[in-house]
Amino acid sequence: MEKAVCVFMIFAFISLIVGIISRLTLTPVPFVPGTLEAGSLLNFANTCLLFAIALMLKIKSCKS
Repeated sequence: MEKAVCVFMIFAFISLIVGIISRLTLTPVPFVPGTLEAGSLLNFANTCLLFAIALMLKIKSCKS
């Protein structure tokens, strides 16, 4: 489970940086066929951080 937390944190960090860059340049990011707007990337970063926090709390509660 700790590896999943690291993966979610990495995804969140990458999408946060790309979302901020997209917001500053006012251009969508062509990751997939079509485009991803800055708001979508920032919402994805929020969701990844939420999952990482929930998993960390679950790991902490299982250890004690």
